Amino acid sequence: GPFPEDLMISPRIAPHMVGLGLLEAIPQERLEELSDPDDDNADGVSGRVQWLDTESGPQIGRFGWKGDAPTVEVQVAGAFAGDMGLTSALIPIDDCTTEQHVCLEEPDGGDPEVDETVFSRVVLYSSALAVPARRAASDETVLAGKGLFRQVGCDDCHTPSHTTGEAAIPEFEGLLIWPYTDLLLHDMGEGLADDRPVGSANGREWKTPPLWGVGLIESVNKHTRFLHDGRARSLEEAVLWHGGEAQASRLAFMNLTADERAALLTFVEDL
Repeated sequence: GPFPEDLMISPRIAPHMVGLGLLEAIPQERLEELSDPDDDNADGVSGRVQWLDTESGPQIGRFGWKGDAPTVEVQVAGAFAGDMGLTSALIPIDDCTTEQHVCLEEPDGGDPEVDETVFSRVVLYSSALAVPARRAASDETVLAGKGLFRQVGCDDCHTPSHTTGEAAIPEFEGLLIWPYTDLLLHDMGEGLADDRPVGSANGREWKTPPLWGVGLIESVNKHTRFLHDGRARSLEEAVLWHGGEAQASRLAFMNLTADERAALLTFVEDL
């Protein structure tokens, strides 16, 4: 039948998955410290935490384009259920729409289609995918780009480093990591708005994606599509789509010389 008038559509590409277990190990206190929902420091950036109600109490959303999953385990269960239609112990009910009457009559899906062994192995694999090593961290152009990255304010949201705390994988505890994200929600302007709320995130808000490994997406995935829906054909286009809280940084980037812009992008590609 026809789509309803209030149907909300928001295309997505898959985010790269390296370092998820390390992101999960960033202490909650660190993310709360970085949040500034009322822009108390008047810098034009007002990142805020996506708080999620869970059986364990309020947790910070760390995964998904709008931070709708607090842990790798929840993200994996959500992917099995929402992307593949497979039930698990964490989500034992089928993802039925209001028009799927037979599905709604037996929504439990029977025994979980993803058994405990498979589920735990996928969670471990997803958590432990390694962050690639920097390829040219000492290169003069890369170092110049690093300074420009800070100069134009990219690191106001793409926070360079954190120290991990308690982790599901003990080897991940107490590490200095460099993901270049604050894992907070930011208003990115009307140009990137999808008008589709997720949790407490409104249609203009997006979680800051980590930048580590972003320069290898072309090698791994054979494309250079960026942002939540792949509209940007390069990292430069991704920067130029930034608005809202990132408007000042975008304008500062545009005011750099061609060589300076190239150096900044070279630095990002090396992360």
